[in-house]
Amino acid sequence: MEPATHPQPPEHTSGNGHEGKAKDDKAKDVIVKVNNRPVSLPDRSVTGLQIKQAAIAAGLLIDAGFVLLLDEADGRDRVVGDDEVVKVNKNSTFSAIAPDDNS
Repeated sequence: MEPATHPQPPEHTSGNGHEGKAKDDKAKDVIVKVNNRPVSLPDRSVTGLQIKQAAIAAGLLIDAGFVLLLDEADGRDRVVGDDEVVKVNKNSTFSAIAPDDNS
C-alpha cells in the first residue's frame, strides 16, 4: 500500500481561499470620477499619470499628455502633475483636458 499524498495547502487560507483576496482587492480599489465618468483606481494614493492611465483603460478619450485637474471642494481646480501623488476617495473628481484647450 502506497502512502497517501496530500496536496500542499494554499499559503493564504481564509474560508474557501478566495474570500481574503476578494476582500483585500475590494478594500484597495477606489472609484473616482474623471470627466464625469467612473474610473477604478488600484489604491488610495496614486500619481496623476496613474489616474490618466486608469481613465484611458476605462475608455475615456484622453491620452497621457492631457492636463489633469483635481476639482477642489471650494469650486476651484488644481493641476495634478504626472509624478504628483494624490490621496483619493470615492468623492474625488477630476477633469482631463487637452493641453491646447483654453477653456
